[in-house]
Amino acid sequence: MQVDKDVDDGFLPDSDLGLREQKRLETNRRIEDAATRLVDESSFDEVTIEQICEAAGISRRTFFNYFSAKESAVIGSSSEPLTTEQREAFLNAEGSNILHILVENIERHFNTESQDPVIQERRQRIFAQPDVAVRALAFRKERSRETMELLTERLTANPEEQLNPELAPQTEAMLLSGFIREATWLAMSRPDRDCELPMIDRIYRSMELIKEYTKGLEW
Repeated sequence: MQVDKDVDDGFLPDSDLGLREQKRLETNRRIEDAATRLVDESSFDEVTIEQICEAAGISRRTFFNYFSAKESAVIGSSSEPLTTEQREAFLNAEGSNILHILVENIERHFNTESQDPVIQERRQRIFAQPDVAVRALAFRKERSRETMELLTERLTANPEEQLNPELAPQTEAMLLSGFIREATWLAMSRPDRDCELPMIDRIYRSMELIKEYTKGLEW
């Protein structure tokens, strides 16, 4: 019989919000651990949500409280769409450095994802599976589109935040979202990445790498 260890998670009193957050993160980690372990041992298509739930010790209902699809549990919770709260946090964040605000928003999004190096190493192998690579690319494109729309909205409302005022807000949003998209992809997929580092630190390193590398490009 399936025992759902998280059934009472939504009934913790406000005074136990710290405990609730710890419980949420631990459940998230268990799901990602089970999903990546099972897929790493077989293949993406062979693993079912029911198997992940059984391995994580949760119910199917709890699974969908954390992830919208099997792909998200395998690839990482950062592949999930931004919540309304996350979108509002970005649009209303104080400051004028648009790239800094964007990276802070991404960092908060990645904080929901397990940074366990064992899970990260599994993902490195899993991303080599062609079917997973295709799914990861689709998620990446969708998150990039979402980021571009948010950037366009913010830059249109706050033109003084543009790095290059001569560009249309949407054009600058395309450049910034593309930069972040490729930095994230490098952080996830480059063969020499350090899985011991938290994902956000790898993204920062990838941003620096792109910045330094492009300085030497000529055409």
